[in-house]
Amino acid sequence: MNYSKSSVKIELGDKVIIDFDTTGVVVCDFESWTCLDGYETWLVKDELVGGGYLTSGIMVKTEELGFLHCTEENTTIQAI
Repeated sequence: MNYSKSSVKIELGDKVIIDFDTTGVVVCDFESWTCLDGYETWLVKDELVGGGYLTSGIMVKTEELGFLHCTEENTTIQAI
């Protein structure tokens, strides 16, 4: 996944701003199936509550809102 309006790839550990006002750290990349140490429990193939699986996008840990699953289609993400 790339930063909004950019060809720069978002990497694990990057500090980001989501939708212009929420800051956090990228802890999982579901497209490459990788995560920071300590976040392995997010990489599961089990069906989620309500159906579906986390197979795309990234997981960002924020102070304001907790964990956010972000995809390119619905989120503006910029590097700090």
